[in-house]
Amino acid sequence: MSNPDVGPDHADHDCMNRLLLAGVAAALTASTAAFSLTGSAVAEPAAPVIRVMPLGDSITVGQGSVSWNGYRADLRDLVTGQTSYGVRYVGDQNSGSMSNPQHEGHGGYTIDDVRHGVDGWLAASQPDVVLLYIGTNDLNQQQDTDPDHAADRLTTLVDRIFTDAPDVTVVMEGLITTTGGMQERVRQYNKRSRELAVVEQAAGRHLLFAAGAKLDSVDFADRVHPTDTGYQKMADSFFPPLQEALDEGWVHSSR
Repeated sequence: MSNPDVGPDHADHDCMNRLLLAGVAAALTASTAAFSLTGSAVAEPAAPVIRVMPLGDSITVGQGSVSWNGYRADLRDLVTGQTSYGVRYVGDQNSGSMSNPQHEGHGGYTIDDVRHGVDGWLAASQPDVVLLYIGTNDLNQQQDTDPDHAADRLTTLVDRIFTDAPDVTVVMEGLITTTGGMQERVRQYNKRSRELAVVEQAAGRHLLFAAGAKLDSVDFADRVHPTDTGYQKMADSFFPPLQEALDEGWVHSSR
């Protein structure tokens, strides 16, 4: 039975109230969804990816490593353990079973050999960071390479790199300190390399020195080339100064 006290106007009013409440609820739902979408869109920006050129001789190639990844895969794994940046290896050479195996390592090259090619390599790859490991072939007493002046040639190479790419960051690792028959030469060379980093920084250039790795006999595949465990130690040495360069704001992704 209908209620005689409820007239048409009252019924229309109730209907309008229900429609109004439904509209408010829909608006709140849409607003919440929009906020959620906006929040996801402005969430943490993607970490920059820096272009890294591993530069050097056969140790940069990865000779002695079962996978031929050398230190490069181990270093990338260390980078993956943090979230502030990623790396993309660049260069015209590639070796190893890893993804992104690019580098600019050349078996048998001396410091001067690298200097003769570095102009074109830098222009082609435009790295943000150069990982420099060079000098073993210059100090090898089995080769006639004037080892006493190797550090002078290193200075010339570094100057050439910064002339070509003034804004690049160079992380230079000292030579393996326990390389057979070369320990004293390596010690003197690494000392000069560390001093060079101080001089270059004073001139406003971004050069960091990483201490040369100390390998045990089981870490060598032959007299000069590391095994995979040796390359892991090299990566462990490269990583802290690379991280320091990022923390200091020296490295800005160019891509």
